[in-house]
Amino acid sequence: MNKILSMTKDIEKSFKSQNRLTVVAVAGSLLFALVVGVYALTFAEKQREKIYVLDQGKSLLLALQTDAILSKDVEIRDHVTRFHELMFTLSPQKQTIQENLDRAFNLADRSAYEYSQDLAEKGYYSRLVSANISQQMIVDSVKFVSTSYPYQVRTYARQYVVRESTVSQYSFVSTCQLINAGRSDVNPHGLIIEKFKVVENNLVETRKR
Repeated sequence: MNKILSMTKDIEKSFKSQNRLTVVAVAGSLLFALVVGVYALTFAEKQREKIYVLDQGKSLLLALQTDAILSKDVEIRDHVTRFHELMFTLSPQKQTIQENLDRAFNLADRSAYEYSQDLAEKGYYSRLVSANISQQMIVDSVKFVSTSYPYQVRTYARQYVVRESTVSQYSFVSTCQLINAGRSDVNPHGLIIEKFKVVENNLVETRKR
């Protein structure tokens, strides 16, 4: 009888021990699953905060955003900067000038084309080619309010005109408005410049090379 009681107690202890192990294993599994789930959600949230913007249309740069407004700000600045670089950074080669202008026209409406046509009619591009003059545009700042649509933009830049013996610097200011459009290979940010206008292009200094 004592043997039976002893065996019964041993069995009960064994069951209790197994139960404790089972509880510990289940709790450990649940804790591990919880940790993995939290990590996965955090990782997914960080991934959603990433956008890719074009650096001068040639390479991809990773930009982290804190919200939708910040991501739109990045795209607006890059779009406007790229447009100005294509329109006003020019080499004294007719084909290169036309290629840059065509790429700029993909980012804007007819107002940009009409501005370039006015320059062409005045012989501006022909003088660049015949006199071997290079031109460089450096955008300093792009001012706008991203919460107001269409986006009203004012761009401040420096324009350098490089001749054989001199370099002239101009202060440059332009205005335009931006509207949303479909994204494409030639317009990765899905924005269109409207009502483009140069409001200042004044000579600052001329120095010898």
